[in-house]
Amino acid sequence: MEAYITNTVELYSTNGVVHMTAVGLDPEQGYIHIEWDARALLNDLPAFYRMAQQAIKQEDEYQTKKFVEFKKQLAEDFKGKRGRPRE
Repeated sequence: MEAYITNTVELYSTNGVVHMTAVGLDPEQGYIHIEWDARALLNDLPAFYRMAQQAIKQEDEYQTKKFVEFKKQLAEDFKGKRGRPRE
């Protein structure tokens, strides 16, 4: 099973289990319920943290590159065109 979680709406624990209720890409499909063994989740947290940092850095770099390229394209498209257009 594969799920893309956009928002966590409920997070709680019971005896040795961490429970999460989340919303996926299509809220019309209802909630996604996930249960973790608490010890396994705790063991995985450092890796989750590092991976989340890496994913955010990659996204930020992509956004910066996209806007730098956009700025270059605008400069090229409007090179030498200043002021009001002539009639």
